[in-house]
Amino acid sequence: MALERLLDDPASLGEIQDRTPRLSRGLGPLDDVFSADLAQDLLFGRGLRAPYVRLLRDGRELDVRPVRAGQGATGGRGGAVAEHRQLSGLADPHHVLAQVAEGATMVLQSLSLYCPEVAAFCEELAAETGYPVSPTAFLTPPGSQGAAPHYDLSGVFVRQLAGAKTWRVRAPRQTLPVMRGRAGDVPDTPVVMEVRIEAGDCLYIPRGFYHEGRTGEEGSVHLSFSEGTEDAWVGLLHDLVDLATHEREALRTRLPALPDVMAGRSRQEWHTVRDTLIDHLRALGDEKVAALIVRRTRARQAPSAPAPGVLADRLALAPRAATPTDS
Repeated sequence: MALERLLDDPASLGEIQDRTPRLSRGLGPLDDVFSADLAQDLLFGRGLRAPYVRLLRDGRELDVRPVRAGQGATGGRGGAVAEHRQLSGLADPHHVLAQVAEGATMVLQSLSLYCPEVAAFCEELAAETGYPVSPTAFLTPPGSQGAAPHYDLSGVFVRQLAGAKTWRVRAPRQTLPVMRGRAGDVPDTPVVMEVRIEAGDCLYIPRGFYHEGRTGEEGSVHLSFSEGTEDAWVGLLHDLVDLATHEREALRTRLPALPDVMAGRSRQEWHTVRDTLIDHLRALGDEKVAALIVRRTRARQAPSAPAPGVLADRLALAPRAATPTDS
């Protein structure tokens, strides 16, 4: 089970989800899913572009490409390479490593799209929890902080793979927020947890809980698995209002003129719109609502890779005949 590699008591997920931070220790290694060596292979071998690779330092975003004076389009071979990276958006892996050495955190986003090991783990986790999963890797050098204090709009499992990081978690300003706050804007709410997690540990941070992590004498590699869905009932209500607007003319009528509003003559029009929407919602069948929920959830799921040979079939390529050297 993937979940038992993130939570010491998988059956407790329903109790803590969106509500209570939870620390699980001694869950064992996760090197089969991700590691610093794999991150280096991805950085140097996959031609990653921003924003798949990012650099953060003390809450500031750094460029993943160097800006070198005198290296333009006519700057020789080095200039051509620099221009190619600027035009294509490719990260410069040597520049990224240099920035990490100076204190920046390397962030690899949307790992499911280009890292099969992480993608397989996330598929298993999604099947167990019923929610799509969004993975991100954070690689932080000693004595550093990457992201500014912030909260997420979905619950997050912070799975420590190597090194250690100290986390401070604060209670939310608003329970179950649906709007993002400003990064670095820390509320004067109680600190509910301050803990150092090491390789094999995992910290669950609920939606809306402010958090920040910092390394000490050693660096850190961790994977963040967010539930991948930032949906709430209010999002479904937006869908339902759009549907009602398409079907009910009263919702498409023009707003009253300002003098009518100031004179109180808009009241009856509003009552008509309100009652029309309520009647529409009451008339919806449960099956229709369930179908809309499924559609919103599936829209956030990364599609699975097709079986081998699908592209060749699309290209109508004949199978390659075996040769003596193939055996």
